[in-house]
Amino acid sequence: MKLAYQDIATAAPGVPAVVLHREGMTSVDGPTGVAQASAGVGRVVAPYGDYAYYPSGMEVGGICWYRVLPGFAGTDPISLAKAVVQVCDLLDDLQLHRPVLIGWGQGGVVAVGAGLLRAGQVGSVVSVDAPSGHFDLLPARARAAEARPPMLLAATDPSGGPVLDQQQRVLSGGRAPITWCCPDEGTPDDRDKALSARIGQWLEGG
Repeated sequence: MKLAYQDIATAAPGVPAVVLHREGMTSVDGPTGVAQASAGVGRVVAPYGDYAYYPSGMEVGGICWYRVLPGFAGTDPISLAKAVVQVCDLLDDLQLHRPVLIGWGQGGVVAVGAGLLRAGQVGSVVSVDAPSGHFDLLPARARAAEARPPMLLAATDPSGGPVLDQQQRVLSGGRAPITWCCPDEGTPDDRDKALSARIGQWLEGG
């Protein structure tokens, strides 16, 4: 099943961005706002996950990248792989020129997986506040990929350095990802502004 998505055109020059929401969100407005405020971002495409599940396994409406296994607070690798494949299919359909994939939470894991599988199509990947252990659940073909786009692993929690170090170790094959922690807690709006600034800097060359 193909993903539905918002397609936000802009007159501003910049690379196209594919924005992947975090788990459990009912709106993509926050992530798209951060992407649009980032220097160097042009067109923004924000897909919606097409499925969600109760812990019992019953499918329900809503947008969510993964299902929680019954009796277990983890991710179902099958539905995570489905999300990665859906984003890869969307990239194939849209034919964007070297887009940046920007994902939050579980969307950050999906962004990494799609970036690994479509390294030749993707300009770079930004993964924000992703759950570290879920990178191990990505499809084996993605984890084994030798060609890797540049990656920025970001945390909006200033104490997230150890988590980013763990993620960097998991993704250390080939080109090592760059890590960034929000410099101070501040308000959620302050963190969004700091993240937008860092993404813009990343797109401008590091």
